[in-house]
Amino acid sequence: MRNLIFRFGIILLLVVVPTLIQSETKISSAPNFVAKDLSGTKVELKEVLKGGPVLISFWATWCKPCIKELGELQKVYKKYREKGFEILAVDVDGPRSVSKVRSMVKGLGWDFPVLWDESKDIYRSYQVLGIPHTVLINTSGEIVYTHTTYRPGDEEIIKKKIEELLNKPIQPAEEKRGEKSEK
Repeated sequence: MRNLIFRFGIILLLVVVPTLIQSETKISSAPNFVAKDLSGTKVELKEVLKGGPVLISFWATWCKPCIKELGELQKVYKKYREKGFEILAVDVDGPRSVSKVRSMVKGLGWDFPVLWDESKDIYRSYQVLGIPHTVLINTSGEIVYTHTTYRPGDEEIIKKKIEELLNKPIQPAEEKRGEKSEK
């Protein structure tokens, strides 16, 4: 029995661990979406990305870690929004909680856009398994960082990543693949 457990452990190390490491460093494209904000205005991700990097935070009114994280992210937003950084807080509350969202956002003083995802289409397209779930996207539409859950200090990692994105010019996708764009 010990031998069987040992062999299973070796298989896990050889197969699963490299897959997990690759998934952390893999850059993928962020799915585009259109959603309404609290005032009913449609917001499209690809349009927002034209102004700078975007952080999407999936949250709900009943999620205490979400509220703590977004409170810290509000401070980050104030620091970097003038440089083009944007936060889109995607609310995933069910129909019973939606009425609480406006008053909570106002009471907490969040001034970044809060979007409705009543159908959970955005949630599913980003393959969110739990909240809070944070996704940082560069201006080329590539996901450069994701994180699920919240611990105090996580915002420092996010700040560092935002600074890297704001200080590093992003080349068009064609030039990244070794092709020169013709002008």
